[in-house]
Amino acid sequence: MIKTGIYNLEQMTEPSNKRVSITLYDQILGQPNAAELADKILLWFTDERGAYKRTYAQRFEGFDQALIEILQQYYKPKAPIVIQDLAVSDGRTAVDFFGKLTAYFSNVEYHATDYNPKVQVLESGQTKVTIGMNYKVIEIVWPPFVFNAVRPDRYYHDPLNRVVQFFVEKLVLPKILRDYHNGKIKARDIFLFAPAAMNLAKNDVKFKLYQHDMLNKFEMQSDIIRAMNVLNLSYFTKEEFRLIIKNLHAALKIDGLFITGSNQDAGSLVDGGVYQRTENGFKKIWQSGAGSPIDEILTSNLENK
Repeated sequence: MIKTGIYNLEQMTEPSNKRVSITLYDQILGQPNAAELADKILLWFTDERGAYKRTYAQRFEGFDQALIEILQQYYKPKAPIVIQDLAVSDGRTAVDFFGKLTAYFSNVEYHATDYNPKVQVLESGQTKVTIGMNYKVIEIVWPPFVFNAVRPDRYYHDPLNRVVQFFVEKLVLPKILRDYHNGKIKARDIFLFAPAAMNLAKNDVKFKLYQHDMLNKFEMQSDIIRAMNVLNLSYFTKEEFRLIIKNLHAALKIDGLFITGSNQDAGSLVDGGVYQRTENGFKKIWQSGAGSPIDEILTSNLENK
């Protein structure tokens, strides 16, 4: 059986479980149900590393409220607080946490970052190719198909789709990429932050949106660093984790706090915790649920990494 996809706005009005193309993301921003349509698109989208960008507003409600109580023990209401929120996906959870923080702390500088907040779309006729920052192909629209180039359909589930995708990647894709690199095709930028996040960044100078890769050094030091639903053992190699932890440690001010955790659905229990930067590593000061899946890595001495 052939599985087709959704690649124009008119198709999105129909109930369907088909893959939706990321090329529609910039076209929904003015729609009255933009948040709902964004959910539908991001349900299928992955970044260059294969990590899904889907998220939900109010995902960490109980966890966030507990964090506010902890932060009140470390910071006064008018104290300047610089926070970096990492891997925020489309930024809706960052908007939630920023709102809670600023209800108690008046001098917050909030930097919400993601590894891949922007993609580029190359168009040639009806074919559309989406590439990431490192020019890796993420998605191919070849009507009526929408192919994920990073996480393709499995052969045994959708053999016909995989055969079609194979030939599209071998026969159609190379020419489009050549034309792009030769300047014959201009790329269209699509920013993947949610409308709520982009509007907040536009209207409040305290809230900023950036690109950042945790494998790279941070350009600034912060009082607080937050990383939710990203530091999972399946996402990075041991060597990458060593580098990430060192970068986090260097990016925190003395006695700064590192917040991390993971959960499944919105409102579900977060397994995570709060860690304080020490001279040689991190010290856990609070735990939620079963704790962070990288607790042992965090609390090990940095010199042993």
